[in-house]
Amino acid sequence: MRPTFRSPASARNPLSLVGAAIATAMAALFLALFLLQIFGYLVNPYIGIVVFVAVPAVFLFGLILIPVGAWRAARRPAGEPEWPVFDLRQPHQRHVAAAVVALTLVNLLIVSMAAYGGVHYMESTGFCGQVCHTTMEPQFVAHRSGPHARVACVSCHVGGGAEAFMQAKLTGVRQLVHVTSGNVPRPVPPPPELLQPARNTCEQCHWPEKFHGDRVRILREYADDEANSESATTLRVRVGGGSAALGVGTGIHWHMNLDNEIEYIATGPAGETIPYVRLRRRDGTVREFTVDGTTPEQLAAGTRRRM
Repeated sequence: MRPTFRSPASARNPLSLVGAAIATAMAALFLALFLLQIFGYLVNPYIGIVVFVAVPAVFLFGLILIPVGAWRAARRPAGEPEWPVFDLRQPHQRHVAAAVVALTLVNLLIVSMAAYGGVHYMESTGFCGQVCHTTMEPQFVAHRSGPHARVACVSCHVGGGAEAFMQAKLTGVRQLVHVTSGNVPRPVPPPPELLQPARNTCEQCHWPEKFHGDRVRILREYADDEANSESATTLRVRVGGGSAALGVGTGIHWHMNLDNEIEYIATGPAGETIPYVRLRRRDGTVREFTVDGTTPEQLAAGTRRRM
């Protein structure tokens, strides 16, 4: 006689049933909110916290309740726990196994969508300027009206790779505690570990080796008199550029080319004090500048960076 599939009594307990109900409800709610956000019906920046953080967290909580409830119900004072007997030769058991596999794939899909959407949501400019970093509102307003309005905050403030991503998120946890407790330092200190070299941020869009030479800009202003008198200010901007192949290097970008290296040591809690600068030219000559009164111990405790 072939063994028949019997659902263990431990799976039919109030805690597991409540967990299944919570997971099912949160799965339906997540899919509905996710679709509404995709089609542009949800535009509030705070809705992302609900869609990609709160709802998936409750969904996972419901999934955890199911095995916890089964484990608690299986703990009997005496005797061995009842284990299910699987026989895939039975049509009913094959149907049950197929249902379990399908539900598992659906759960993995929901968790993956939530994780993927959550990462992208936390990298959006709206999240940085309006949700998490409410203290950065002046910078957020300036960013929207500046020349880099279409560049996301994380493009410059978070480097590439998993290490930079984890550093940014760990720093964000500390900032979240500051915002929640209302104990935000003013001015907000820049985290030294998040300062990225220009070659990893700015140079992804700008080409410093491109020689531009000098650029002339004329700024025109008009007075509030009856004739709206015009005044013009002429500026010569030494953009320059450089190329090691051509031997050209002038303007504001000269230190980024032709093997010219400028290193500095930043000290202090926020790294705002620079008591030491070192210049190594292309020909190998080195010049060092140190603020009077700076001790070797202070320089050793600082952070050496390259411009």
